[in-house]
Amino acid sequence: MIVCAYVVLQNIIAFGASAGATNNQGLYYEDITVPELQKLYIDNNSNYYIPRDNWEVPAIFLKKLPSDFYQIEDEDLRNKLFIQILAPLAMKLNEEILEERKELEKIEADFNAGKKLDKKQEAWLEASAKKYDVFTRLSDKKRTDTLIFKLKEKIDIIPPSILIAISGIETDWGKSRFVKEGNALYKEILWNNQSGMIPQDEEKDKSYSIKRFPSLYEAMKSFALKINSGINYTDMRTLRKDLRRRRKIIDGRSLASSFVLYSPQQNFIGLLDYTVTFYELINIDAAKLVYKLPLSQPAKKEIVIKY
Repeated sequence: MIVCAYVVLQNIIAFGASAGATNNQGLYYEDITVPELQKLYIDNNSNYYIPRDNWEVPAIFLKKLPSDFYQIEDEDLRNKLFIQILAPLAMKLNEEILEERKELEKIEADFNAGKKLDKKQEAWLEASAKKYDVFTRLSDKKRTDTLIFKLKEKIDIIPPSILIAISGIETDWGKSRFVKEGNALYKEILWNNQSGMIPQDEEKDKSYSIKRFPSLYEAMKSFALKINSGINYTDMRTLRKDLRRRRKIIDGRSLASSFVLYSPQQNFIGLLDYTVTFYELINIDAAKLVYKLPLSQPAKKEIVIKY
C-alpha cells in the first residue's frame, strides 16, 4: 500500500511544509514501487529523467528509494530513475537555503541602513553563525558586520547537479546497502560511534560507522550543510561567490573543479565533471520546481518508462 505522505507530521519535520499535502505542496511518498512511481511521473508530465521542453520538475518527494529499486537490472534505467528521484529533493533544499539567504539579506539591509537589529534578528544571526561554523571574537557592530559578511559566503545554493552527481558516484547510483539500510547518500562518517552502519569490509576497524538518516532529504540536507560550512569546501564557496558577484550562472560544471579536496579518489574531479556532463544534469540546475500537480495516484498496472 502506498503511504501518500509525510502528510501531517513528516511534512513539517522533513520538509518544512505546512500540515497536509495540498495541490500547492507537491506529493510526498513514504513507500512506493518503481512501476507506480513511473506512472506518477507520466501523469505529471515528467516522462523523461531531466527537464528538456518545459524546464519544469514536478514536486514529487520520496522518503526513500522505491522498495523494488534494487531489483532494476537495466543500469541506464536505474541511474536515470535515481536522478529523477533526487532532482526535486535537491531543488527543494536549495529553495530552503535561498530562504535563509533572503533573511540574511534583509538583516544586512537593515544593518547597512543604520537600523538597530531587533532581538529576533540578532538571535537568527547567532544561530546561523553556530550552524555554519562562523566564529569571531569581535563584539557589537563589528561582530554583526563580520557575521553578515562571512555568512553571505556560506549561505548559498549548491547546484542540484553537484548534489546528484556526487551521490551517484558515492552510492553506485543507489545500489549501496547504506542507501537501502539508512538513506545514506554521501557516506557521512561517524567516528567512535557505533550507532551508524558498519562497513562490511572493515571488520577490524571499529572506530567509525556510516551515519543513518530518516530520509533521503535529511541525508542531502546534512551534506549540503557540510559543503556550506566545512573548511575543505572553501575554494568552492569562493568560486561560487565570484560567480554570483559577476552575475554568472551557478551550475555544476562551473563548480566541479573546486571539489578537489572532497575525495581521495584518483581523478575524482574528472569523474564528477564527466557525470554532470554525460547525464546533462545542468538542465536540472536551470529548471523550476513545480508544486501544482495533477495529484494523480499511482496505478497498480506496470508501466515502464523508456529513457
